[in-house]
Amino acid sequence: MTDEAAKDELLALKKEVSKLRLEANLRKSLATQLEKQKQVADRAKAELEEKHKNLISSLNYASHIQKSIMPSAPALNAVFPGAFIHWVPQHIVGGDAYFMRRQPGDDGADGATVFCVYDCTGHGVPGAFMTLLGERALDLGVTASGDVASGRAGNILAFADRFIRHQVNTSSGTESNDGMDCFVFDFDAGGLSHYASANFTVFGQTGDGFVELDADPDSVGYRLDAGDSAPSFTTHALDHSAYTALVIISDGFLDQKGGPKGLSLGRRRFASMLESVTANHGWDKPVDGAAVVAAVTDYQGENEQRDDMTLVVIPLA
Repeated sequence: MTDEAAKDELLALKKEVSKLRLEANLRKSLATQLEKQKQVADRAKAELEEKHKNLISSLNYASHIQKSIMPSAPALNAVFPGAFIHWVPQHIVGGDAYFMRRQPGDDGADGATVFCVYDCTGHGVPGAFMTLLGERALDLGVTASGDVASGRAGNILAFADRFIRHQVNTSSGTESNDGMDCFVFDFDAGGLSHYASANFTVFGQTGDGFVELDADPDSVGYRLDAGDSAPSFTTHALDHSAYTALVIISDGFLDQKGGPKGLSLGRRRFASMLESVTANHGWDKPVDGAAVVAAVTDYQGENEQRDDMTLVVIPLA
């Protein structure tokens, strides 16, 4: 090999070595940048996980507070032995709730009991705040409506309607227009009971089927347009001997999608479920609430829960 050829080969080797060093430096620099980016991503992930953990912790505590305004299972069963409640908010807390007030009788013994289930505007935290307002409205409504059972249930709804509208929907400059659907059951164990329903679905179990109780179409508390009158709510008498149980459901059940076609459950399918469950367990006793929930869960399948869901079975037989 000539000296000139040796020099060319040496130069080529130097260029190759330089290229390899440059590639190595680039790989090292890239690895360093990737490591820094990974550390940033890991820190961001850790911060998000901590925030999520704190948020869930706060929501769980808020759920504890929300449950505290509702009657406990023992308190409810003291009035309605064998009662069943399924209360599952979509987001830990929600806009569904139930309410109970026991009133003393004239002789100091227990008198009538007012039991309500209500479904407020919104889900999650906004809905939960509305349930607090709804609870206050119903509590004041029971006190303001006196002891004339023949019209009290409707009067409680009328009071709650005025109260909520005044609290959150009177200002024309706000976008707020919130309210609730509500069922009021004015129960008298020793006499005739009454109810009023503001756009709420309730089925009565008879000896051989289920009938939907009458309901007024208006909801409670929403803003009135110019010239509109406040809604009125009808108080209906309810004879215990005509029903084995009441099945009270929020629209989260009826709106739940499922089945092979992904359709909303709806009243017809839900009534069919009630009849099927009761036929399996016997018509001589109140419908099995847990079996109804299981049937709805089976219908829901893998579909996401769409709304807060509340089901209450009140035995009357």
